[in-house]
Amino acid sequence: MDLNKHLRSMAQAITETLGDHSLRQTAKETGFLKRSSKLKPEAFLSLCTLLKDSVGKNTLPNLCSQISYEFHTFISKQALHERFNDKAVSFLKQVYKQLADKQEITSSVLEHHSLFSRLRIMDATSFRLPSSYSDYPGVQGHGVKVQLEYEWLRGKLLYHKIQAEAKSDKDAARDQMESLEPGDLLLRDLGYYSARLIKEMENKGAFFISRVPSQIKFWTGSSKEGWTQIKPEEDLKHKVSEETIDYGFIKVGGDSRSSYVARVVAQKLTLQQQKQRERALHLKRQKGHQTLSANQRTQIQILVTNVTQEDLAAQDLYPLYSIRWQVEILFKAWKSLFEMDDVRKINQDRLECHLYGTLIEILLSSMVTFQCRHYLYWKHRLEASEYKCMDIVKQALPYLVSPIQSDSKSVVKILEAIFENARRHGRKDHKEKHESPFDVLGLTYK
Repeated sequence: MDLNKHLRSMAQAITETLGDHSLRQTAKETGFLKRSSKLKPEAFLSLCTLLKDSVGKNTLPNLCSQISYEFHTFISKQALHERFNDKAVSFLKQVYKQLADKQEITSSVLEHHSLFSRLRIMDATSFRLPSSYSDYPGVQGHGVKVQLEYEWLRGKLLYHKIQAEAKSDKDAARDQMESLEPGDLLLRDLGYYSARLIKEMENKGAFFISRVPSQIKFWTGSSKEGWTQIKPEEDLKHKVSEETIDYGFIKVGGDSRSSYVARVVAQKLTLQQQKQRERALHLKRQKGHQTLSANQRTQIQILVTNVTQEDLAAQDLYPLYSIRWQVEILFKAWKSLFEMDDVRKINQDRLECHLYGTLIEILLSSMVTFQCRHYLYWKHRLEASEYKCMDIVKQALPYLVSPIQSDSKSVVKILEAIFENARRHGRKDHKEKHESPFDVLGLTYK
């Protein structure tokens, strides 16, 4: 890996998207740029992304002060308030899209998998809002849900969508069906389960591993001979923890429209996993969700897949599926490092500026973080902690404000410092009896 060449390429991609000229052009196209305004597009973007004060939780006077210190521009709080409008939201959305497109230049595959071309993980995180927003109804009150799909081998964010908390996860799954390619492996949780979408995945030559809702039934037999129901919860009742039953390819679901044939693998959970499941169900009940059917299968986990036994043994299926939990690390960073869920009572346009500005910040940080991961592996044979590296990148973002507006060489120097800090402080801590993603995929490291 030629690090210097890679850093130059990344710096160029960042400055081309977030530099003055590009931002002003985007601001013109979206109607955000006003000739009479003191607040330039680059200052507004920095305020919503790179600077330390969040537009979602800080007061207007504090935000005005931040702009004056960084850009020597003095504006009134009323003038700033008026800039949080629908055109500002459109401007930030377009900047996000342009930066996301640059991932084609900056992303590098960590290691090619022997079976799958891409490991695609989709999940969502949500949080409550402090006041009523008509466009964001929640399960109880009002809330925001942010959908994410990312490709683990390249560390590439494939899809982001901000929506009402009450919206179904299946909508996001449908959005991404057109982007499927043969050889993709989709790791999905319960909320994205759909028999119709699973059939479509197979038709496109993609692979899937998914949990199934607890009310789904399983059958062996045929239309001629009749069907016999299989009950994994009964079959595993007297089995020891982590014991697995591989039923092979059987019928999943009921009627012809909602049924399909897939490989079904069930595993008895450990006591610790059962307690975690109980806690998760308790939290769902507190949020107003129904969990009656889920209570029947709290001691087991069932996965459906179209990956054959010849390609993947049952004991290897669950570790591979566990890579899906890496998305929880990203969500943890979103909330603890980027404070996406920390908002005060503000108008909806300002809320959306906070959300999309934070997404730009997250996207930029993720682009750099995953390249730190790539660098640590190929140069030093180390497994990076994505959370630690993202924390390192987040701390560096305010120092990028001036370099981005000057030249890519200045950005390279910041990136060099980030990569060196990642080498010194970004290594993953390995826990005993706990497999990391590198362990699961057979990537050797020191």
